[in-house]
Parts: sequence; C-alpha cells; structure tokens
Amino acid sequence: MANNEQINSLINMLSVRLNADSSQVREALEKGNLDKVLQNMNPAQAEKIGAILSDPEESKKVLSTPQAQALIKKLMG
Repeated sequence: MANNEQINSLINMLSVRLNADSSQVREALEKGNLDKVLQNMNPAQAEKIGAILSDPEESKKVLSTPQAQALIKKLMG
C-alpha cells in the first residue's frame, strides 16, 4: 500500500496541477468529492484520475511505477 509520504506527494502534485490548495484537495479526496477537485481539468484527464484515485489497487499500481517513483522523488527534493 502507498505510504503517507507518497500520498502527500500525489496530493501536492494534484493541487499544483489543479491550481488548488492541497488541503482542499485532501479534504475532497477524503470525502469522496472528486468532482469538485477535478472540475477544472480536461474531462478525459479528470475521468482517468478519478478512476485511479477511487480504486486503491489502481492507485497502488500507479504509485509503484518507475515514473511515479521518479516524480515523487523529484517532488520530495
């Protein structure tokens, strides 16, 4: 399962991409209110991200890819 550091990195990345406060993104994800978070994105991208975030197994797969790991490492400094 993804650890808290990876989840925080993903939330931070989403907040930058969505031009939203990370606490708002976290709250929306915790409440399952993805529509509010994704409303400013391209509809196709929003649908893909929503599907990944709402499925723990899919999230785990995405976070374990070399690309995601590299991005998390870059974001963490």
